[in-house]
Amino acid sequence: MRINGEDYFINRLGRYADSVALAKASTISARIWQDYCSGTLDYSLESYQPVPEETADESLVKSLRQFYFSNGQGRVRHALRLVEAYGKPLRTKQQVAAFLLWMEERGIAAQTRVGILSTFRRVKPEQPAFSGHRIKVPPRSVLNDILSRTEVTLILDYLKRNDDWYFPIFFVWLGTGLRNAELIGLTWDSVDFEQGELKITKSLRRRDDSSTVRDWSNTKNRKHRIVPLTSGVLEVLQQHQQQMIKLGLYSPDGLLFLTKRSHSNLYDAVLERVWKRTLDACGVRYRKLYSQRHTFLSHTLAAGNSPADVAAIAGHRLDELLKTYAKPTGRLQLVEW
Repeated sequence: MRINGEDYFINRLGRYADSVALAKASTISARIWQDYCSGTLDYSLESYQPVPEETADESLVKSLRQFYFSNGQGRVRHALRLVEAYGKPLRTKQQVAAFLLWMEERGIAAQTRVGILSTFRRVKPEQPAFSGHRIKVPPRSVLNDILSRTEVTLILDYLKRNDDWYFPIFFVWLGTGLRNAELIGLTWDSVDFEQGELKITKSLRRRDDSSTVRDWSNTKNRKHRIVPLTSGVLEVLQQHQQQMIKLGLYSPDGLLFLTKRSHSNLYDAVLERVWKRTLDACGVRYRKLYSQRHTFLSHTLAAGNSPADVAAIAGHRLDELLKTYAKPTGRLQLVEW
């Protein structure tokens, strides 16, 4: 096919003597001409390739898989699994619209559907079928992301009384605001008891398509940082260290936190189970695991600390910190003249 003086290839449809193949060719040609006239032509021609209607979009699956292997982001893995579960091609706007409806019927949140489409555009920027879709995202209060001081106290008191294995994990998490993979990858040699600080130099990230197996990696921004510890966090860590020594699970360069039964590295699913049952028991409305990072950083900002200092311990750029974590905490201090 020649477009603007350049030749483009499209898979062969069949023989000239085949009336069905001719009909397919006419239909595809009409679509191509219509898209060209409207300025939405897919120059890769992938949107117009004849494919079985009940097979997954192999080109998109391949691109998502390569992208996931290169960066390991959970959102990319989620997008990949959804495309494979859907099992149909996503090459036209109508097909993508049907996929969005399928996700909605499965109860996938509007914000997640927006993220899935964004991931598709990122791995296949030349594909016009992923653009132009409107997904109405309901407004959400920024207060939903963080826990109040009362809720934090309820949660930690409950864990201390009922789950002493996981109590130090969530106490340190709420007291440092580490990312999930950084908390899971904490080792004893990263704790400086004398200076009262953590040295964050690495993380344990999920391996490929496994939810439990993890590999050592850099921090998210590939930079090292120091996170100061309060006297309360230091005391909990010292008590936890003594407990690990008694159980024969302590190693100077070993992991701080282990799973309760297998004594292996933590993973999100087990932390999510403990977190959810704790919130239920305390009568606290559910928040995601990541809300512990939001809670720590938002309350630390509200306490009057310099945003630049908070950005340094969070491992964020200053503008990103203010945009993401500068949220109301209910601790507003008014000026009194």
